[in-house]
Amino acid sequence: MTGLPPKVEAERGPLPGDAVSHGLAVLSTLVHYNLWIFDSVRERLGPTIVEVGAGLGNITQFLLNAERLVCLEPFEPYRRYLASRFAKHLNVSVYPYPIEDCPNGDVPAGSVDSVVCLNVLEHISDDVEALRRMGQLLRPGGSVVVLAPALPCLHGAMDRAIGHFRRYTRSSLRRAFHAAGLSATRGRYMNLAGVLGWWWESRARKRTRVRPFAARAFDRLVPTLSALERLFPVPAGQSVIMVGRA
Repeated sequence: MTGLPPKVEAERGPLPGDAVSHGLAVLSTLVHYNLWIFDSVRERLGPTIVEVGAGLGNITQFLLNAERLVCLEPFEPYRRYLASRFAKHLNVSVYPYPIEDCPNGDVPAGSVDSVVCLNVLEHISDDVEALRRMGQLLRPGGSVVVLAPALPCLHGAMDRAIGHFRRYTRSSLRRAFHAAGLSATRGRYMNLAGVLGWWWESRARKRTRVRPFAARAFDRLVPTLSALERLFPVPAGQSVIMVGRA
């Protein structure tokens, strides 16, 4: 049992019962949080976009106004759901490639204005190579936009269960960008309030799955939290955002 609303279960259909699928399913119900992530990166997005690891389309749904949107999703159950969910959008293409298999004939080098990688880079063992491949997809002047879990001190049971190789600081993510040949032009933290919640769930309580009730309670606070962080930039956060150019 996921604890998700029946309507969401019915629309999404069955998924594998692992911690990653459970987490994505819970996140799909967090309207305010997903919109916060999108609002945090939208100004850096150009008219043509590659989304790395689109999952269930939690962020994809906000990118549909793009001139062209390429969704990379190597996991077949997620890819099947994405293809069905966005079938009516002729500007959306869904491909089975991990970023390590790009560029290729379907996703050529130098073909897009933006590559977005949101809560995915931490799942890739060789993050520098993945970033290098992202940079190869860009047109001149394009940008790679990454959002990833922040603060290595928070790495705990939940990170291990959902396959996080690492959590980043702003400095360590910038170093990865530079090692990949990308010039990091902007970096900042977001979601300071989430630091305590993740520490409590993943480190103190050693939970391995996101609790739907707790996640939805947090989602109700997001409009206030996001407004505060627009006014007062935070010195740390549960996530870190980095933008780079090739």
